[in-house]
Amino acid sequence: MQIKLKNHTFKIDPGQNKHYWTHINSIDWEPHTFSIFDYFIDKNDTVLDIGSWSGVLTLYSAKIAKEVHALDPDPVCFSELETNIALNPSISKKIKAHKVAIYNKAQKLHLSARKAYGQSSSSVLKRKRDIEHSLEIETISLYEFLKKENITKVDFIKIDVEGAEFKILPTLGKALKKCNYPTLYVSFHYHFLNENIYHNHISSGFLNKLLMRLETIFGFLLFKNKIRKEIANLFNDLKPYEYIYKTDGTQVSFNELHLKPELIKNTDLVFSNKKWSSKNL
Repeated sequence: MQIKLKNHTFKIDPGQNKHYWTHINSIDWEPHTFSIFDYFIDKNDTVLDIGSWSGVLTLYSAKIAKEVHALDPDPVCFSELETNIALNPSISKKIKAHKVAIYNKAQKLHLSARKAYGQSSSSVLKRKRDIEHSLEIETISLYEFLKKENITKVDFIKIDVEGAEFKILPTLGKALKKCNYPTLYVSFHYHFLNENIYHNHISSGFLNKLLMRLETIFGFLLFKNKIRKEIANLFNDLKPYEYIYKTDGTQVSFNELHLKPELIKNTDLVFSNKKWSSKNL
């Protein structure tokens, strides 16, 4: 299957996710993401794609950057990732795939998924709606991963890990300092954190689904205070960054994130020491 991502064309094997790839190929998919990649990555950069899925942004970033490290612990995703890298020999030498799970520390956890692995929903957060829990994985901190792989230069990091970001971000300081604070693009899964808190405090699966459905309909948050407590220190290790941007290019401050942490419910964030000019949006 051939797909086009913005102005680049790739060959991919859609595997079990043909409907996802067809959707990505049929619309102007995530234009803000490509704008971020195009602006903050250049030809001499090393990119970490943490939570690479089957490689859509790994392949795209390899068209721009000098080197790309793609990380994903999901065995189905990782197999499809390797296949799709191999199908694009003009950029495959730039990419190194790692079947690894970045987390706050080294430990053994179960990877969960909605119905099956490989469907872009795998998470280390326990959620009542998940059916698949069979895979045990070993996690590693970003700092230890960089040390293990002898990666000394990183210019851009994308983190899209289905809720694990809430455990990873408060522990990133040492790794970011080691890399001189590369631009960091984080996808937030606020709803997965909420679902995880439901899982931890309400044992009934039926009641979980009912209350979350009522939240969606009426716009309230049963565990708002618990979520606020969970993310209160989320950005402490990111304070050396000069700029924070929403995906539409709007600049926000650490003070705003502190006063209204639920802001991340509706936007991903870019942390950078490079100014993102409005003319580039």
